[in-house]
Amino acid sequence: MDKRFLKEDGMAPFTGNELILKGALEGGAALITGYPGSPVSEVFDAVTRVSDLLVEKGIVAQMANNEGLAAARLNGARLADLRGVAIMKSVGMHVAADALAIGNLSEPQKPGGGAVVIVGDDPWNETTQINSDSRFLSLHLHMPVMEPATFQELKDWIKDAFELSGAADLYLTYVVTTNQADGGGSVRCRPNLYPALNHHQRTTLSSAQMPVERMVMIPPHTSLREATLPARFDRFLKGVRDRGLNRVEGPAGRAPLGFTASGLSYCYLVQALRDLGLEGRFPVLKWGVTYPLDEPLLTAFAARVDHLLVVEEKREFLETQIIRALQRAHQEGRLARSPAIWGKKFPDDKDGLPSFRGLNSSMLVERLAPVIETLAPEVYGPSRKISAGAVDRVRAAGERKISIPVRTPTFCPGCPHRDSSTVTKALKKDFLDPAFMRSRHKSEPMDVIFHGESGCHSMLQFEPNIGLMQDYSGMGLGGGTGSGIAPFIKNKQVVFLGDSTFFHSGMVAVSDSIKNHQDITYIILENKTTAMTGHQPTPGTGEDVMDQKTFAQDIEQLVRGMARDAVPLYRVNPAYRESYRALLEEVILKDGVKVVIADKECGITYQRRVRREKKRVLREQGYLPEERFINITPEVCEFCLECTNATGCPGLAIEETLHGPKIITDKSLCVADGACVKGKVCPSFEEVIVRRERPAGALPGESATPLPSRPSHRVEDTWFCYTAGVGGMGSGVTTGILVQAGLMEGYHVLFADKKGLAIRNGGVYGHVIYSKTEKTFAPLVPYGRADLLIGIDMLEAVRGLDPKVNLRVASPDRTAAVVNTHKMPTVKTLLGKDDFSVLGLETFLKAATRDYLGLDFSAISETYFGNRLYANVLLLGAAHERGHLPVSVENLRKAIGVMVPSQDRDENLRAFELGRQAAARPEMFESFAPHLPGFAEVLEDRAGLLQRAHPIVGSRWSRDYRRLMEEALRWMDLPEAARARLAQYVYDLIQWGGPAYASRYVTRLWGVYRKDQKERGWQATLAVLDNLHRVMAIKDEVYVAHLLTGEEKHRRDRARYNVNEERGDRLEYVHLNRPNFTVMGRNIQFDWRSRQWQLRLMKHLRFLRRLMPGWHAAERSFLTWYEFLVDEFNLFADDETYRLYTELLCLPAEVRGYREIRAPKMDAARQRAQALLARIRERNASLSPLAVPRP
Repeated sequence: MDKRFLKEDGMAPFTGNELILKGALEGGAALITGYPGSPVSEVFDAVTRVSDLLVEKGIVAQMANNEGLAAARLNGARLADLRGVAIMKSVGMHVAADALAIGNLSEPQKPGGGAVVIVGDDPWNETTQINSDSRFLSLHLHMPVMEPATFQELKDWIKDAFELSGAADLYLTYVVTTNQADGGGSVRCRPNLYPALNHHQRTTLSSAQMPVERMVMIPPHTSLREATLPARFDRFLKGVRDRGLNRVEGPAGRAPLGFTASGLSYCYLVQALRDLGLEGRFPVLKWGVTYPLDEPLLTAFAARVDHLLVVEEKREFLETQIIRALQRAHQEGRLARSPAIWGKKFPDDKDGLPSFRGLNSSMLVERLAPVIETLAPEVYGPSRKISAGAVDRVRAAGERKISIPVRTPTFCPGCPHRDSSTVTKALKKDFLDPAFMRSRHKSEPMDVIFHGESGCHSMLQFEPNIGLMQDYSGMGLGGGTGSGIAPFIKNKQVVFLGDSTFFHSGMVAVSDSIKNHQDITYIILENKTTAMTGHQPTPGTGEDVMDQKTFAQDIEQLVRGMARDAVPLYRVNPAYRESYRALLEEVILKDGVKVVIADKECGITYQRRVRREKKRVLREQGYLPEERFINITPEVCEFCLECTNATGCPGLAIEETLHGPKIITDKSLCVADGACVKGKVCPSFEEVIVRRERPAGALPGESATPLPSRPSHRVEDTWFCYTAGVGGMGSGVTTGILVQAGLMEGYHVLFADKKGLAIRNGGVYGHVIYSKTEKTFAPLVPYGRADLLIGIDMLEAVRGLDPKVNLRVASPDRTAAVVNTHKMPTVKTLLGKDDFSVLGLETFLKAATRDYLGLDFSAISETYFGNRLYANVLLLGAAHERGHLPVSVENLRKAIGVMVPSQDRDENLRAFELGRQAAARPEMFESFAPHLPGFAEVLEDRAGLLQRAHPIVGSRWSRDYRRLMEEALRWMDLPEAARARLAQYVYDLIQWGGPAYASRYVTRLWGVYRKDQKERGWQATLAVLDNLHRVMAIKDEVYVAHLLTGEEKHRRDRARYNVNEERGDRLEYVHLNRPNFTVMGRNIQFDWRSRQWQLRLMKHLRFLRRLMPGWHAAERSFLTWYEFLVDEFNLFADDETYRLYTELLCLPAEVRGYREIRAPKMDAARQRAQALLARIRERNASLSPLAVPRP
């Protein structure tokens, strides 16, 4: 039970979503209902946390199947004079519009009740499909609109909303925007008002006394109720005036310019005027209720200003009403002269405030300053210097030049939808292949159309799943979209339909398709949760939002009830990829309606259970006897990116090695579900089983004595902090720790925790504001005003400065930065389509900040704690030690204790102290960042490995290795990085075929070097150094077996998984291979879950290369072809010819992968070579023709 919701007085911090629930409790709500949707979905999470309180007090909290049903619940609650609140996002209000219109028009005359519809609007369209503004829909429905501004109002006014609604017999729209819902702050609490009539204390309705003519909105009753609306609105406005919800602020008397605003726009306005040095200098009409307007208040205000500037987000809702009201007042003689009204247009026909997307205080600073100077020069004049400085800061933040990749969302690690997307993407490709369709289905190619739906599977619009979502009409409407085009096309159609969406409205679409004989396949993704909005229950689960048992409805039975046996219906686990693909291939190509239920639990809910079980075992035994991981061996990986392009899984990462970039698993994110393995694209994947007999050996301890407490500086006015990370990195915990510490320090605290698509590899941004006294602020850091930037992720930290984004938080005269330099790839980076340089980002950050500390805090965390999850707390420790946090070390420690689970407290406190040490002595921690070994280190290590790996010939091979390297470096003067790679490559080739084979490589490399030129940077030599090794180290089954069982791999795995064999720890492997042997001209492939002993045997079977001359013949032919190209390199005097031939020598760099993936790339390289050779011949007719051998 979260005890904050029991507080009756004093200050406490809440998020905006939590304030909605606390406000409902303080307002006497008996019914809390709605449907989850960003930005207000977390209200339902808060409901679950306080379910014990709700049950005790008889308050009913129900998640309706859709928003229309939630609105109807409000109408039901009014029958017994109850207060009900329905919570939904803006587009959900569209779904509810019919029920809202009818319910609002009805007139139960129950003044003690109230029907409040809390709508989450998204002005910046961060998580919403359309540019919706719920105020306009409310106007259309005759529903009054309230717009709280501050977090205190957000909570307190819900009680007012209930009272106004009940007294006026009107539904009321309560608009909360994204920055309010995601934000929060410390507010004064009031006692909860628990309903006397509740689930425990029920009443009995008398049907005879229920006023049918006032509650049944069917003609002739409708017109009668419509006629009562003016009187109801009058009662409503009287209540608004009595409560002072609309008010005038600022100086009395006449003014050249006045402002009017509502909601968060008011906070933006006040903050902008403060930044311009103009706070309190102009009259401001603050609206709490924006429909209907209090016209007498407006008229009186308008009479004392020459110009009235309307500040609001989105379209001109307020502005249009104001213009009409003042025009009417002037016509009726109540206003002698109307002021000029400005808002979306400024004087001289200049563009005013934007009518699309949202606002912030910095946008207002820049746009309002010249208007104020024009319309009120006598007021503006004394503050001209302050205003100019504020405008300059805003403009400077927008002048930086940076181009960074977008971090697009993707499915979470372990997501069941990844199975469906991978299979259907491959099917779509095959259906478009004429050869496949003619040989397999005796038909022409088929372009399958995928109609979009709401839910996690809307990620299908992004890489790597582009092609699986062609359109989108709205939630539950994918099938309807198909119905509109089906009669006119030959294409097959598919709709992915989430189980929560099925119950919301999707089952109606299925029924519609059945009725109209549509040719469509519904793939119902039953993951048993409303995952997209935060894992609320669905009607298909056995518990409700209050965690109470309820009947679990069966989607399969519901579909059978609609269709009986007329529709093919299948239930399948999509994890079984081969059978799943076979089923979908058959079903999609059938005619008519088909339904496939992909039944697999959400990866997040499953992993939560797994983690709980692990924690239980840890508590009872002190260690985990067995852990299983998916591992990728970098030496075997070809960096073909087939696994990343197939899955887009953020549990994969990129590691730089001496062999170049390689794919690995990110141990902190990978959940070992095997999604990357199922493609069977290469033998680098394996399952690693770690077995222990006692607790794991201790990781390194702190390397220095504890630091004394550092005195913190105090905030004299306001302090702004911005945090940036990626989902799963603890960004929300970081914000929470800063909020708690600030409150303990005695500051007034505001914050915003922008999660967005956090759990789907999206960026997460935190804003924290400390002020010495309580002031009106928006919960966002203004442009260029951050005092501290905490970059939990380097790329997202830079995004916070990008002028193309509405953040731009830093400035070189004010901002200090503490940044984690670990590279967290984007999905496109994993796909090889977009990349970024950490060094380049770091250079940009240094130029944009006054003080910068950058360390690989993820690597430090992994070194000391075995994973990267403590990097966020390390950063907090470092920020404090650098003197950037205006809170004491004692309060930070207490805040960590409040924000992290008790079982993780000690580790987090240790991470905090370690972060302090990293800031005090950064030179001690710089070595923790991943780095490649130098030449001398490689030479000594590989010579020792050769000696130990081969008991009979090891000593001789080690000597030969040293001799080859000594000769090569005596002949060739190469850069240090190239020397290190050369040492690795020669070692590899000795392991592959012995010293003579490696000598063949070194001799050819020398042959190119002696014809190359230092002035050209040895480009041709370096190309051959990498690519000749690539084609000579043929990764046949023998060599792969060596790579998978070598001492260097086992050594790395022991360190990676903290395995100490002396303590009884054991590593076991299940290698997930698909060997390919050519026997008597036939290719034989088979799946093989091989063990370590089997591969150790295989690696000694080099004689198979001689016994089976056709084995890997294509790779051998390619090697012969490339060696010929290398031998034909000459000393080209012409720069362009040299460049073309160097490009030719680099062609094998793109030949990556195994078997059928590699073969077409070898053909493409040969074709490209022919084109390059033709160009070379054209440039230099004297060049002797190269009869390049064909395979």
